[in-house]
Amino acid sequence: MVNNVNNSNTATSSYSYLQYKNKVTGLASGMDIDSIMEKLMKAESAQMEKLQQQKQKYEWKRDAYREVNTTLSAFEKGIFDNYGLSKNWNAKTATSTSSSVSVTANSTASGNLTITEATAATAGQKVGDLVGVTSRSTLSELGMTTDGKIKIKAINDSGTYTEKEISYKTTDTISDLMSKINNSGVGITALASENKISLQANSTGTGVDGSINVTEDDGGVFKALGLLATGTGKVAEGTNGSMVVNGVKMESTSNKYNVSGYTVKVTNNIVAGTDAPAKISSTTETKSIVDKVKEFVATYNGLIEDLNKRVSEKKNLSYQPLTDAQKAELKDDEIKKWEDKAKAGLLKSDANINKVLSDMRSTISNYGAGSDDMLAKIGISTSKTWSDNGKLEIDENKLTKALEEDPNVVMRIFTGDPEKGTKGIVSELKTTAQNAVKNIEKTAGRESASDSSYALGKNLQDINMKIDDWKDRLKGIEERYWKQFAAMESAIQKANSQSAIFAQ
Repeated sequence: MVNNVNNSNTATSSYSYLQYKNKVTGLASGMDIDSIMEKLMKAESAQMEKLQQQKQKYEWKRDAYREVNTTLSAFEKGIFDNYGLSKNWNAKTATSTSSSVSVTANSTASGNLTITEATAATAGQKVGDLVGVTSRSTLSELGMTTDGKIKIKAINDSGTYTEKEISYKTTDTISDLMSKINNSGVGITALASENKISLQANSTGTGVDGSINVTEDDGGVFKALGLLATGTGKVAEGTNGSMVVNGVKMESTSNKYNVSGYTVKVTNNIVAGTDAPAKISSTTETKSIVDKVKEFVATYNGLIEDLNKRVSEKKNLSYQPLTDAQKAELKDDEIKKWEDKAKAGLLKSDANINKVLSDMRSTISNYGAGSDDMLAKIGISTSKTWSDNGKLEIDENKLTKALEEDPNVVMRIFTGDPEKGTKGIVSELKTTAQNAVKNIEKTAGRESASDSSYALGKNLQDINMKIDDWKDRLKGIEERYWKQFAAMESAIQKANSQSAIFAQ
């Protein structure tokens, strides 16, 4: 029976150490040979059970290492996605004094813009009158005598200049043809209502950008609709937009402009000398950046706390892995409680995990050495409390002041400085975590790795061979015991037969 487990089951264990049952009945001797054999083979199996327990320890330790690697992989991916990109630190709000211009600011937005003149880009559009017919009229009423097809070119919704073929029947209405054009994906919005018809490109600008071109019309339906003077050609062309910002004229096929980190969209024309200029500026939301830095520190400290717990957790030496025989005496929940205690301290003082902690501390303490952009500059430092073992602390006042003096300092420290070619702290920690994962994999491997490719796997291969050898050895020992009991039974039976003869 296993010590230190509160077992409410009193039933006899169903586990057997025997490979053969009732091989010798014990009728002559009157002995419970099965019971005696169980005790004998239990004693003989003690060494193999120790090997099986050691195998379980190896497997638990391998799995504990892999849990650490899962945590490290999630950490390095999470910090890069959440803190390693410039867009993560875009906490700037842009404002415009004019409703004719909308604006957003990215993390590099700087300075003030004044737009004194703006003209919105237009899309190619053709509007015509239907003469003698309406949108409900069939194409045969329009004069089409046979079914046909047209080919149209325009900029589609994905921004590609594309050509689409559209087939029609004489029984289609003019509205039906417009619907087919819309559904073709060519990048045109076609409408017909009563005696009016309209085609408009979905893109703006001159050239191909905002134009509608008919490259083939075998029945001349566009000419019949009054949209083209000839069979094929350009139906309509858009115009480019322009704006004058800080005295400099800019032109675009669209109504969006990227200027000094601002994305400016012209929604209405601004007439110089008539309309008030649009003045654009941006402000940094310091509190948002401070909160995000605090979030990063909490994420980092969470990893350090988890790793510290693993290397400092005490071992329960009185709880060893359960043997199969011991498990047979327990309920499932009792087995789980026992194994949870037996797994405690698997990585206590582990060299691999301590190396991860040491490398993390070095990455933090060495970052930005000799430069202006050090973590200490924005109020981040390593805790001096021994029990924190490398956690970070943050001085919010110092961080706020640093942002007020230099709004881009946090972004440079976390994502790097392209001008100087330096990496950010997130990239450095990501590399440290990736190297840690690779190092631990040498000991514990990956889920898909073969046992021969990592240290604990080789230990498992070796111990499995020893266990298999012991199984073969125990089979031979059991056979020998059965033969001895069979010989004893035979001798007793012979003696009993002789005694019966003399008794006559």
